[in-house]
Amino acid sequence: MQDITSKLSRYVADLKYEHLPDSVIEQTKLFIADYYAACFAGYRINKPLNDVMLPLLLEMGGKSESTVLFSKEKLPAANAAFMNTVYAHGADMDDGNRKSAGHIGAHVMSAVFALAEVLNSTWGEVITAIVAGYDVFNRVAGAAQPDLYNKGFHSTGVGGSLACAAACAKLLNLDHEGVYNAISLSAIQSSGLIIIDESGQCCKPINPANGARTGLLSAKLAQAGLVSSRNPLESKKGWFNAFGNEIDEETLFDGLGETFTISESYLKLYPACRHTHCCIDGALELRSRLLKEGVELSDIEKITITIYPSAIKSAGNILYPKNADEAKFSIHYAVAVALSKGAFGLEELDVASCQSVNEFVPKIELVPDASFENRKEGIRGAKLHIGTSKGEFEETVLIPKGEAKKPLLWDDIEVKLRQCVGDLCDIDLQKAAIDTLKKTEPQAQFSMLFK
Repeated sequence: MQDITSKLSRYVADLKYEHLPDSVIEQTKLFIADYYAACFAGYRINKPLNDVMLPLLLEMGGKSESTVLFSKEKLPAANAAFMNTVYAHGADMDDGNRKSAGHIGAHVMSAVFALAEVLNSTWGEVITAIVAGYDVFNRVAGAAQPDLYNKGFHSTGVGGSLACAAACAKLLNLDHEGVYNAISLSAIQSSGLIIIDESGQCCKPINPANGARTGLLSAKLAQAGLVSSRNPLESKKGWFNAFGNEIDEETLFDGLGETFTISESYLKLYPACRHTHCCIDGALELRSRLLKEGVELSDIEKITITIYPSAIKSAGNILYPKNADEAKFSIHYAVAVALSKGAFGLEELDVASCQSVNEFVPKIELVPDASFENRKEGIRGAKLHIGTSKGEFEETVLIPKGEAKKPLLWDDIEVKLRQCVGDLCDIDLQKAAIDTLKKTEPQAQFSMLFK
């Protein structure tokens, strides 16, 4: 198919704040609040990467342009975007999209916020750029799935550069040709391997962080007049051919400019790979039912989890995680913790304090069933069957909480923010930030909510 890059570029260049329905604007504000919650969680949880990366970036120095969260220092916008993305993706509590099978806010918001601070942009301009970034990511990465994943690529990284380039180009108010060159420049630099969900998980945020930095720099280069490759997405030597085998044209263009994919994206309640969430939802529900019916957890004899194959591929191989990084990618651990403790939050990633859950792990069997995944219908679910000495119990969860069909609301996000913040800032400041975001007018000058 021809003209993919041109059509997307024209959409981004022509998009106006006035084109966005009120529901999309409200959704974007909700996702911004969630972004900050995810940043706090990543700052607290992913110390191995954070403690190495920030000093390294500070040592590099450069012009003091943009805020780095949890630091009094400012960095060049591209490096600030990089570091804030590291925080946002550090606990795997950031938003995502089932069609694109990746995360968006971590890199798009980090890049847009860093650049907006330099440009003194308005909130209306920021929101419009974010919406454009989500659309480019979800449509392009979604059109390449599942081949992109099956080839071993991390869509959050390889699609992140494109999304951030488009969003930053929009914020810079580039015309069609400028957006085109920004996307092209980012396409030739796209990177990220999904091997990061098997080992070295603490390094996973580097992929979207590279996307944020690459996208912002690409937009700035395009603004300076640099002309890049033609047909960077659709050429035989282009992005789609490199990362996939076929292009899903319906995902790519259906409703472009009318249906905004941020409204189809999800928010996360649990600090773990999204493939574990339907299992956690089911385990929490079953635990409640068991206890209500007088069945002790010690009566559990067998736990069978029927789930789609890609979930097992990503999160079904680690039975006894040795640390928080591995715990985020273990269905066995997630279900054992949810059953044992009736919760799965940041505290439950402390595997040393959750050794008691290991008694459930040998009882868990994962059964692959492709029918539990249907990207068109929004289904990525699981069936949990628990056999006990007192009877059989079953729960099927086709859509985890946080999806568009089971949305989180402001009250949910405020609770999530409190849980993620911990004692890093008081509740009054959190409420003030949320209230400021809710009441923000499009003409108001952008400012970081948590400096």
